[in-house]
Amino acid sequence: MTDLIESLNAGGTRAARWLALIGLIGLVGLALITIADVLMRWLLNSPMDGVADLGRLIVAVVVSTFFPLALAERRHISIKFLGNAFGPRGRAWLEFFSALVTMVFFTVLLWELFKFTEELFESGETTWILGLPVAPWWTAATAFMFICLPIQSAVLVSVFNTALAGGDDTPVEPGGH
Repeated sequence: MTDLIESLNAGGTRAARWLALIGLIGLVGLALITIADVLMRWLLNSPMDGVADLGRLIVAVVVSTFFPLALAERRHISIKFLGNAFGPRGRAWLEFFSALVTMVFFTVLLWELFKFTEELFESGETTWILGLPVAPWWTAATAFMFICLPIQSAVLVSVFNTALAGGDDTPVEPGGH
């Protein structure tokens, strides 16, 4: 069972890294578009129309691509000194509680994103200048955020198994993960 969970964790991390790479490419693309817009304003006094429209859509998608990797690699904010005070077993159960709260948070967040995206489809909202439909972009962002659920589920099971086993004896440094 532990091998299966570790295999799922490793697979989720690999998939999340590829997704983050896609997000990084999108971020670089947005930076290049922004640089081109600034240069056009400066050199030709002629800004590129719709950069702000495109930027807000790209940012929504790009940000959503990084959350799965942060969860898979457990790169979220945590406070370790309290866990150290309780020893390995207490620390393991606090980690489980933290993973459970994170799972609940992402479940609620995803539900709200589904509702928001549905509202965008129903309203037919478009960007102001380019007239691009907003809903498909938020559909992509919501789909990428959905990947957080199976990744966090694997993390939750892994942390639960560690807690049941009594934690580990590895000391956790403040600020470490």
